[in-house]
Amino acid sequence: MEAILYIGIAQTFFAGILIAVKRPVIYANQILSAWLFIICAEMIIVLINETLIELYPIKILPYTYGPLLMLYAKWMTTEKPRFNLKYLWHFAPFFIFLIASLIFFDQSVMRGTHGFLVTDRFVSFRIVYAITFFVSITAYSVATFVVIHRHQRRLKKLVSYSSGKITLQWLLGLSITFYTGYVLMFIFGGIDIMTGFLPFDPYEISFIGLTLLTFLFGVFGFQQPAIFEEVVRFHPESIPMEPDDPKKYQRSGLKQEDVADFVNKIRKYMVIEKPYLNRELSIYDLADQLKIPRHILSEVINEHMGKNFYNLVNDYRVNEVKERMKREDLQHLTILAIAYDSGFNSKSSFNTIFKEKTGKTPSEYLKTLD
Repeated sequence: MEAILYIGIAQTFFAGILIAVKRPVIYANQILSAWLFIICAEMIIVLINETLIELYPIKILPYTYGPLLMLYAKWMTTEKPRFNLKYLWHFAPFFIFLIASLIFFDQSVMRGTHGFLVTDRFVSFRIVYAITFFVSITAYSVATFVVIHRHQRRLKKLVSYSSGKITLQWLLGLSITFYTGYVLMFIFGGIDIMTGFLPFDPYEISFIGLTLLTFLFGVFGFQQPAIFEEVVRFHPESIPMEPDDPKKYQRSGLKQEDVADFVNKIRKYMVIEKPYLNRELSIYDLADQLKIPRHILSEVINEHMGKNFYNLVNDYRVNEVKERMKREDLQHLTILAIAYDSGFNSKSSFNTIFKEKTGKTPSEYLKTLD
């Protein structure tokens, strides 16, 4: 166990430093760096408790894990994040139990799993602590999932492709794993409290998984670019990457005859110029090419063509693949090569989109052409 803690301490410390000094400066990275440093501090405390002396009776630092992870996701998906004092409310449980920890510094408050239900004046406190911690981890894990899911839905109004750099799929996966690990810790902890059969402390064993997870968070976090800059990297003058407001559309003043002209212009341009062959086509690119303001183009596509930008472009890409599959001069190409030439940027997204829009896998569809 000590070896794992030494590895975890060194790893989280250096990962925190690397992400903190990473350039260009992204405020979300400062949140992730703080999260890693706090986990590092918790590991140091556990190591000291195991080898020297108990430093504090109540484990309070884990109360910051959930809020910081949620804020990292929120700030990473916001163009210009700003600190707001209301964010401090997310850390209210931490501050409450910090005060309790200072008050009962020299008291035997937490007795581990074997003494958790021992009848003393702190038994109610321990139960409230456990419930509060589980609710905190659950609530902020759900909040993180919601932030990422909303971000991924919003992207479909802006880009025509899927990329790990902008979807934060890695963060979603690791966050789910992180939460699952804590659920298992609570389950094993409950078993140990009720039976006392477990030969280990579930909380301490959890640092094995936490060491691996923080390593992955450090690697992916260091590689993660600023999402907004990645999406509009060729259009620095563009408006913020914020969700379109339906009420804004209602008061836009776009006339019906103008809508028809814009729709025809978009469809004609897509057929003749085939901008969808650009694997990283964004709505900013198309707005520049069509000489249509981005917000007008977005309104026309979403409100009057009945699709988001992602679906519009990939409809044309799927049709392009279907047409190329029929051409005899392209029979020597693999299906994947045709997909890439038609604007798709990955095998997985191509297979998913093609089946979603045709009801068949690319291979199944190809067989129907024989």
